[in-house]
Amino acid sequence: MFPNFCRGVVAATDVRNGPSSSEITSMVQELEQKIRTDSAITPDHPRLKAWEEAYARFGANPKKYTPSIVFLVSRIKKGNSIRTISKAVDLFNVISLKYLLPCGGDDVETIEGGLTLSIANGKETFSPLFKPETIEHPEPGEVIYVDRATERVICRRWTWRNADFSKITPQTSSLVINVDGMLPAISRAEIEQATHELANLMRMHCGATVSEYYLDSQSPEVELAIGARAGTGK
Repeated sequence: MFPNFCRGVVAATDVRNGPSSSEITSMVQELEQKIRTDSAITPDHPRLKAWEEAYARFGANPKKYTPSIVFLVSRIKKGNSIRTISKAVDLFNVISLKYLLPCGGDDVETIEGGLTLSIANGKETFSPLFKPETIEHPEPGEVIYVDRATERVICRRWTWRNADFSKITPQTSSLVINVDGMLPAISRAEIEQATHELANLMRMHCGATVSEYYLDSQSPEVELAIGARAGTGK
């Protein structure tokens, strides 16, 4: 369905997360300012349109269910700032803003196994971020990021809304971060550059031990040995 999709993956252990530093905050603020003042970054930017088109292709109205990178850029263009969360989250936001692509991370200690980006059958369960008692079901045909061992959805509509159970907290020490690109709006080389840069930032600012992986239509699966459990990411 999406043969031009490529995902970079940063798997990190021994992460020293916690409140963001002034250095990381400055990086975010500089990128926000660049986006606000760059006239080439508009709603019609190819890297933003690529995600709106992908959403429409699997039946999600991108105006109602906004892709994460489109949402971030829209907020910044309106003069808002991204809320600081923690070192790890702020670092992948740095990469997201620098390269105009979606990034998302999850605490792998909460995952049983079988991390999969796939099409929903509608029977999976989802509890939104900060609403752990709420139980939803994705729409059949929706692109979801899911723990197939438990059928718990980690993120609905590809990058739209995260689950509560796998959120990164200041105590998170093992995590996996996705760096998503849709060719040809972004090149494979830039996806690899963004992923490698994020891995280095995690080493530098969080003292993490990291591994990098790449998933695409030719290599759709990789075995991750990380955290308390080992699982397959697809």
